[in-house]
Amino acid sequence: MRKDPGLEAFAHRNFPPGSRITQLKGDASTRRFFRVEPPDAPSIILMLFPEAFDWNDSALRSNHEHFERVGVPVPKILGVFPEQGIVLQEDLGDTTLQSAILADPGYDRASRYREAIDVIALLQDRGTRQLPPAAAARKSALDEAKLLAELEHFYRHFVLGYRGAHPSADEAAQLASFFGYLAYSLDGAPRVLCHRDFQSRNLMITPEGLKVIDYQDARMGPAAYDLASLLRDSSLDLAAELREEGIRYFLAQRPALWEEAFREEFERTALQRNIKDLGTFGYQVHHLGHPDYERYIPRTLTMVRDALLRGRQYHGIFAAFEKHVFSGRG
Repeated sequence: MRKDPGLEAFAHRNFPPGSRITQLKGDASTRRFFRVEPPDAPSIILMLFPEAFDWNDSALRSNHEHFERVGVPVPKILGVFPEQGIVLQEDLGDTTLQSAILADPGYDRASRYREAIDVIALLQDRGTRQLPPAAAARKSALDEAKLLAELEHFYRHFVLGYRGAHPSADEAAQLASFFGYLAYSLDGAPRVLCHRDFQSRNLMITPEGLKVIDYQDARMGPAAYDLASLLRDSSLDLAAELREEGIRYFLAQRPALWEEAFREEFERTALQRNIKDLGTFGYQVHHLGHPDYERYIPRTLTMVRDALLRGRQYHGIFAAFEKHVFSGRG
């Protein structure tokens, strides 16, 4: 464990002697995660925030209580120490859906993806209907402003930063116009409760079935958002047949959705989400110096390129992407 006097003092006060504390590989957030293994008790996960927080007013508390209430499988919260920025939660192990699939080419993907899609349908149906008016997720949305900010982040940190590109004034204006269209086009759909980052790395395989983590940013958004996160996952290769089966299975769970309109929304949502992911990867690699994220870039570029080629409305912007995003020429 990296030396952290505050954490060491907390461990001395709250865990029995002989407890082993191991730092886990984190995500792209500012939180750090540790596994605490007491000598004669089950291990737990310690989530360390960068600073103290108000638990009563936190999105994590609001989302956890709501997810648990409506039946979304989330880890149990075992203790909260807001003055130290610490939350203790159930240890779900180390096997994510991503790692299970990568470790076993014959893994039963179809049944696991149906299980995951059942969770999305639960969030959109019961989770949305029973969401309290004062819930944290009602106070934020994947709206035009948020989606546009993510696309601008991509331009800053992937195009200009990671690629080191130098678009002309006309090319920059073209890209800005495209970003504006994409964000605006997703803002008019009826909003449902979204996990916000529903991808294979945030789905844990446990003996009781799939469990969901990293839900503190849950918010309202398009019905296609979580499904696009799952089926156009930037961290995993999925067969086209599995993606199509997933869309069909989802639509069977949500019969009120008009299929043609939903599929169009899915394509736009997946495109926005993959472009947003490139911005995250570019920021992590170029700005923060975390090279691990570079492995996800080729797959994500392929998905974005294919989406732009499939959509006739994107053919006008394709040249700018080919020059400054796909090839990286300045």
